[in-house]
Amino acid sequence: MNTGHPPPDALEPDRADPQVMSAAADIILKFNSQEPGAVDLCQKYWLVINPPHFHYAIEQLANEFGLDVKAIHKVVGHYCTAAGEHTHCGNCGKAIIYRNRTTYKQVKSYLLSDWICRDCFVKSG
Repeated sequence: MNTGHPPPDALEPDRADPQVMSAAADIILKFNSQEPGAVDLCQKYWLVINPPHFHYAIEQLANEFGLDVKAIHKVVGHYCTAAGEHTHCGNCGKAIIYRNRTTYKQVKSYLLSDWICRDCFVKSG
């Protein structure tokens, strides 16, 4: 059955030294798989060197993991969820979910006041 995701063995990268996320990154990863290649891809995708800048370019990850550039976001979204460690809704306290790097960059670059989740924003409208 084709699930639209590469088989786990397709996610095996060339082995590299593991990277530890910076505490300043404000990202906690929740993994939907313990498959080493998937975990490695997710960790590298979300690895921040200096907020809001990422350590690895998408093209680098695509080459390393043998995936199409367009597939990287979909695969990462399938195998993990990135939530804010310190960024929570100012009303209800729910952690922000970073859907992709663009969301993360927008929040880190432009968030000048408390972040409000969609549910609380709709309720206040």
